[in-house]
Amino acid sequence: MNALEARAAVLAARQAMYREGLVVGTAGNVSVRADGHTDAMHITPSRMPSDETTVDDIVTVTFDGDPIEGDRIPSVECLMHGAVYRAREDVRAVVHAHPVFSSVLAVRYEEIPPILDEQVVYIGGEVAVSEYAPSATEELAEATVAALGPRMAVLLANHGTLAVGSDPEHALEVTRLVERLAQIWYFADARPGSRQLPDDVAAAERDIFHMQRQVEVDQWR
Repeated sequence: MNALEARAAVLAARQAMYREGLVVGTAGNVSVRADGHTDAMHITPSRMPSDETTVDDIVTVTFDGDPIEGDRIPSVECLMHGAVYRAREDVRAVVHAHPVFSSVLAVRYEEIPPILDEQVVYIGGEVAVSEYAPSATEELAEATVAALGPRMAVLLANHGTLAVGSDPEHALEVTRLVERLAQIWYFADARPGSRQLPDDVAAAERDIFHMQRQVEVDQWR
């Protein structure tokens, strides 16, 4: 997608996650790789309400947060987004949100084990919890990448979620799925008898996940 389409997709995802209650106020951020650059992304501005943000407010910066285009201050989580793009060449977009049930598990340092087929097929397995690090730091960026691994989402300790995808809408859809899984696991884990997927089933579904990801990557390369 061209730069205008990419910025519009970032804005649409940011506005959708606010409408759906995945964030409150000016929290949360969305980015997408900038085509034509090897080290750049389009990302939401810092501390701007989604209903006041326009396509022109989406800024283009390097993975280190250095400005390329745009007058607004980029999201304070630039380093986290950039670190994910550097570590994962298959990732085209990143969504960071604060869904309630996902954040509850992040506060409890409790991962979401493989409990549903769609979780493994679309996310790649468990949703792990990162080590705690303060917001907007290199330490958080490193902890996020380490806990994310090859999967599509991670819980950020005492913080929220980070999800990745082929475009902002895909990453937002992963965020929605993680929140649904968090709700299911929150209630299931409180009752005796809850079980995870059998190991052999989870392994087979991970193979499906990796095959699907390779197809998606081949399509945009």
